[in-house]
Amino acid sequence: MSEVPGWGHQLDADRVLSEAAAVGEGAIDAGPAGFLPDRSDQARPMLKRHRLSVVAGPAQAILHHHDIGGLELAHLDGQANWLAALGAETMVLSAMPPRTASADHGIVLSSMGWAHLLHLIGSVQHVCSRHKIRLAVQPRYGSMIQGPADIERLLVSTEAGLCLDTGHLVLVGADPVEVLELGAGRIQHVHLNDIDANLALQVREYGLDYAEAISRDLYKPLGTGDASVDRVVEALRRTGYRGWYTLNQDTRLPSAEDRPLGAISRSLQHLRALLA
Repeated sequence: MSEVPGWGHQLDADRVLSEAAAVGEGAIDAGPAGFLPDRSDQARPMLKRHRLSVVAGPAQAILHHHDIGGLELAHLDGQANWLAALGAETMVLSAMPPRTASADHGIVLSSMGWAHLLHLIGSVQHVCSRHKIRLAVQPRYGSMIQGPADIERLLVSTEAGLCLDTGHLVLVGADPVEVLELGAGRIQHVHLNDIDANLALQVREYGLDYAEAISRDLYKPLGTGDASVDRVVEALRRTGYRGWYTLNQDTRLPSAEDRPLGAISRSLQHLRALLA
C-alpha cells in the first residue's frame, strides 16, 4: 500500500497481512499511514488474527523549520505511542521537505536549516526514549537527508541511529557498504531492497519520475540488482548487527489481479540463504 495519490491499485490490508504471514517470519513493518488502523486497540486484533507482530514503523516530519517544530514533535509523539502500543521496537524517521515542495530532490538546507533539523532529531530521540522504542533516521530519496554528505553530517552532529535502506542509498548516490562502515554501531534497523543502478541514475540526475521508474522495475528481487545486498548482509553480520531485516520492494500494481508476492518470496529465499 502507498499513501501517494494515483500510485496504482491498492491492496486491502487483510490480503497484505495474510500474504505476509504466509511467506514471512511473522513480523512486519507497520506500513504507511492508513494501512493499519490508527487506534492500537483496533490494529492489535487485526495483527493477532494473522499471527503477525509489528517490529518497526515509519514516521515523517518536517524538522528544518523551527516555527512548526512543536507541531511535528507532537505528531511524532503520537506515532511513537502508537508503535509502542503495537509492540514495535523502532520508529523509522524520514525528515521531509515542505509539503508544498514540487521537486523530489535537490532541496538544499541553509546552515540554520541544518541546525534546526539536527536539533529536532535530538528531540525526537527523547520522544522515542519516553516510549521505550529506538529511533532510526532513514536517509532516502525525496527527504532532506539524502546523499553521502548529508549522511555524514547526520552521523557527526547527532547520536541518532540509522535505518540502512540499501535501495534508497543507491538511489541518492551513496554506497550502502560505505554508509554501513561510516555508521558502524549506529545501525538500528535495515530495509533490504535491490535496485537497477542505471534507472536510479536517471531518477537522480536526469529527472526521470520516480513513479515511472518504479513502473519500469526500478526495484529488483534481492541479489539481482546493484545494491550490493550480499556484501551489506555480510558486513552487518561481521559487525554484530542483531536487529531486524525487513524486505521493502516498492511496486505499482495496475489491478487486483497482479500478485507481487512472487518477487518478495524470491527475495526472502535469497536473504535466508545469506543468513544461514
